[in-house]
Amino acid sequence: MQTFISVVTTLYKSANYLERFVQLCERAFSELECMNCEIIMVNDGSPDNSLEKALELKEEYPNIVVVDLSRNFGHHYALWAGLSISKGEYIFTIDCDLEVSPLCLVNFMNRMKSGTNIDVVYGIQEVRKGHIVERLGGALFYSIFNKISGIQMPKNVLTENLMNRKYIDSLLKLGDKSLFLAGMYQWVGFNQVPLIVTKGLREGKSTYTLKKRIALTFQAITSFSSYPLIVLLNVGFLITTLSFIWGIGFIIYRVFNPDIVLLGFTSLFVLILFSLGIIVFSLGVIGLYIDRIFTQTKNRPTYIIREIY
Repeated sequence: MQTFISVVTTLYKSANYLERFVQLCERAFSELECMNCEIIMVNDGSPDNSLEKALELKEEYPNIVVVDLSRNFGHHYALWAGLSISKGEYIFTIDCDLEVSPLCLVNFMNRMKSGTNIDVVYGIQEVRKGHIVERLGGALFYSIFNKISGIQMPKNVLTENLMNRKYIDSLLKLGDKSLFLAGMYQWVGFNQVPLIVTKGLREGKSTYTLKKRIALTFQAITSFSSYPLIVLLNVGFLITTLSFIWGIGFIIYRVFNPDIVLLGFTSLFVLILFSLGIIVFSLGVIGLYIDRIFTQTKNRPTYIIREIY
């Protein structure tokens, strides 16, 4: 019997949320009259007892599938693992921290069925949560990414997405080793429509630290755009041109003013420091792209499954 809906979520310090999360998923299944649905929980190397709690719930709810990864690979990689083993005609991704209630699955499914040929319903926030720095940073990221990547990613997208099997099969054909799912979702195409989702307050502290957000930003840009390399090429060309003009001007000035001694140690020192800064920065950006190439050519799996329960 084919599974009608697969709910995919990841576990990382999630033990306190799981029981309520599963109860709400089952309630959503009941409202949708879905008699053959599965809940896929991917343990992303969680340091707490999330795995044990998930296995306890599996004894009560046989439709739970617990995937235990060999270590912590990261949120996007854990989601990818869940998508890869899902069997549903429709696949719904959601975080289990209850910021977004699993009951919203009903709204997602109603939106999916409201039109013809809808392949994806993706959740968005009408107003981004967080303090002003986080909101401004998010707005800046989406603006820059959309301008340089060649794809248009909706602003304030969420983990919550409802996707049909045809779309998922196409998505899983991508061979990316450095995953940025929001960009990959849009690159695949198909008919995608938004659904506004209201996020509530989560208990505890978010596990998505500033360090992880910055790393994801660099990964997103270097995975989908070569624009930084083009900028570096133009900056290098500009500096070279200005240096050449400055050198010619200096020679001409000396020809017409041979008796004037020009020291200029300060300006020369500043110019050297500026040039060195540009060189080091350029090498750093180029290094990021080389790292992406290195990661891709190693052809390592994006995740390793220890056990499926």
